[in-house]
Amino acid sequence: MDVIPYFFCLQAKRMHRTISDWGIYPLFVYISLPILFVAASVALFQRTLHAPWIYVGVAGVVLLQWCDVARQRFLQQLFGRQAYFCLRFLENTVTILPFAFFLFYEGAVWFAWGALVLAVLAVFVRTGNSGPRVLRTPFSREPFEFAIGFRASIFWVLLVYLLLVIAIYVNNENLSAATIVLMVLICASYYGRSEPLFYAWIYPLGPHAFLKLKIKTALKQVSLLVFPMAVATMIYFSDNWLAILLVLVVGCGYLVLAVLAKYAAFPGSVNLPQGMVMALSLVLPPLLLVTIPYFYRRAENNILRIL
Repeated sequence: MDVIPYFFCLQAKRMHRTISDWGIYPLFVYISLPILFVAASVALFQRTLHAPWIYVGVAGVVLLQWCDVARQRFLQQLFGRQAYFCLRFLENTVTILPFAFFLFYEGAVWFAWGALVLAVLAVFVRTGNSGPRVLRTPFSREPFEFAIGFRASIFWVLLVYLLLVIAIYVNNENLSAATIVLMVLICASYYGRSEPLFYAWIYPLGPHAFLKLKIKTALKQVSLLVFPMAVATMIYFSDNWLAILLVLVVGCGYLVLAVLAKYAAFPGSVNLPQGMVMALSLVLPPLLLVTIPYFYRRAENNILRIL
């Protein structure tokens, strides 16, 4: 069997087994996930004018999951250089196609082509620590999520800042607001993986104090990246400062949800149903009023069992 079909068959089997391990019938996921994707996409485009920017940004964050330097080194050693680039191109293309098709459907042709170009460029992007040199960050004195995540996503962080500069230059308020959302999504992705169990044992705290500390740290650290963006946007688009502030508040709420979802599943990872709930909360921000308390109770009970 050729290595590339073998690789994708292996990934499909892994995904099938993972879904089964979650206690979910795989066929249900294969049917419901596309329906949920389309429903969430439709809702997003109906509710905001800068939906294409957010959509491409979400696609970029998804592509980021395949760009880890350790993973890419392993694939290149396993399959060879030529097959590796072909595999990465197909992997990124398959990932981006649902986003591109929906953008074409909505008439956002340039955004659709931009998403496809982004998939090609991401083939050459490597995130994570690739050598002895370590990128200094303003997060090193705090828990590890932002320090590690920032180094892994520095390309996307700089790209979002560049988009903000472009938005201000062309006087596009919607794009500037979208960059704030994209930055929060990047930061939320830092909580996608759980640390070893003993990382939690070093805190002599109860569940409530532990979660409060984690949320406080996350909000403080995200402010270092997002606050300058929000201030610049409010200065240049001062007539709509309240809308920008609302976007910032919703973004912080979503980051809190990401923290709580992580510790609701700790020491495991967020499963598919939880991820669906989080995606719906992003598309329908009022749901945060329900999902944040729900995940908080789940996280508190889970941490009580661990600490």
